[in-house]
Amino acid sequence: MDEQKPDEELQEEIEEIEQTDEQPAEVPEQPVETPEEVEISSPAEQPWVPPEKVKVEPIEEVVEDAPAELPPKLVEQPKHIGAPVPGKIERLKAFIMECRRVLRVTKKPDKQEFYTIVKISAIGIAIIGFIGFLVHFAKELLF
Repeated sequence: MDEQKPDEELQEEIEEIEQTDEQPAEVPEQPVETPEEVEISSPAEQPWVPPEKVKVEPIEEVVEDAPAELPPKLVEQPKHIGAPVPGKIERLKAFIMECRRVLRVTKKPDKQEFYTIVKISAIGIAIIGFIGFLVHFAKELLF
C-alpha cells in the first residue's frame, strides 16, 4: 500500500508546483515574415492563397528551467469514486426497495374514486373497440 504523507508535506509540494507554473518560460520573439507580394492591410482584404504556396516553418520552443516532473502521487490514475456498477443481486434489491416504497405511498380508493376509474377505463375500451370496428368495416368494404 502507498504511504500517506501528512497534509503539510502535500501542501508544500502543491505550492512548489504552482510557483513553477506561475513563472512564464521566456521565449524570444521572432519577427513574422510575410510574403512580399501580399500586403496585409485588414483580414477582410487579404487575398486567398493556395495552401501549396503557404510557407510554414516549425516554431522552435526554447524552454529553459523546465518545471520539475510532478510527484508520482499527483500523476497516479484517479481512484474510482462512487458506487460500483450494480450486479443482478443489487438491482433486484433496489427493485424490491422501490416496490415497497410505492406500496407504502399508495392507498385504497374510496367508492367515488373507484367508480370514476371504472368509467374512464370503460370509455377508453369502448373507443379502442370502435376504432377496431371501423378498420374492420373499411377492410370489408374496400377489399
